[in-house]
Amino acid sequence: MVNNFVTVSTFSNYIDANLAKQLLESQGIQCYLANESTVNMAWHLTVAVGWIKLQVNQTDLEQAKKVLVSSEFEIEDSADEWLQNDEADDDIEKISWADETADRAFRTSVIGLILLFLPIQIYSLWLLVRLLVSRRQISSNRRIKVIVALLLDLLNLYILWEILF
Repeated sequence: MVNNFVTVSTFSNYIDANLAKQLLESQGIQCYLANESTVNMAWHLTVAVGWIKLQVNQTDLEQAKKVLVSSEFEIEDSADEWLQNDEADDDIEKISWADETADRAFRTSVIGLILLFLPIQIYSLWLLVRLLVSRRQISSNRRIKVIVALLLDLLNLYILWEILF
């Protein structure tokens, strides 16, 4: 049997999350806290992982919402339900492969400047060459990122050249 868990609420700290979990379990609702360990160990990644998610089985979703509302916990629409909604698909901005590659090249060139590690510059340059060879259109704000990434890569290579030779 496949468990289809959906997010009923999210929490920024483990205390509130565990209180809500215990409340649902006391009502006989099977639930799970996603990302709890990550948030406890690396609190600075809370936003990156999407907070602590209180998830319940899809069949228990309505009952869990009623229990949490009656106990004054904040509930949210399930991310899974939102993504299944046809209207929501129109609101999601699709990022093209070229724009995504430009962003990745920019990020790696900045990281390469900080770390001064040759393979990172090579990877960033490889992404820029792939972008150039593909001849796909990129948005105007990504063009600036591509130029800055190229300049940062060249600066990184110059610094490494001076250090090594």
